[in-house]
Amino acid sequence: MRRPLAWGDSSSRCYGCSPDNPQGLRLSFFETDAGVEIDYVAPDHVEGAPGVVHGGVQATLLDEAFCMTVHAKHGRHVVTGELTVRYHRPVPTGTPLRVCGRIVEARTRSFVVEGGIHLASHGGGADARPGTHLRRARERLTVHAPTRWRLGCSSRRHSSWKTAV
Repeated sequence: MRRPLAWGDSSSRCYGCSPDNPQGLRLSFFETDAGVEIDYVAPDHVEGAPGVVHGGVQATLLDEAFCMTVHAKHGRHVVTGELTVRYHRPVPTGTPLRVCGRIVEARTRSFVVEGGIHLASHGGGADARPGTHLRRARERLTVHAPTRWRLGCSSRRHSSWKTAV
């Protein structure tokens, strides 16, 4: 199975997932049996070294895939608690990439998700063969708890997150 996913809030200005943020990544997500995948071609303006996607953008791609994985598989809103990225090889701009995430641990209030960034031509996905990763990552995500978080985001999508402590 590979089906398109949508966040469902057209007013979102999220840097990673909003199709309405002209400065954002405008990512498209696909749910698979194993987790979530993103197909992405990085434009030149997100490069760090010439022809290489900036490491912070790579981490953002992984974070977006991981959070959407939890949302797709468990219907939970999560925030990043910890993200560890292992940089194996340069990730090229202008080349079709596949970013994937799969849940490896689910608890009541947190999830551990892992995955990577692959060249799409190598068939990368949540179950990709070893040695095909350009990046591998593991992230601990915390279930969103509005009574515990106070964020200064003005987006209507996150308005419930502005609950005072």
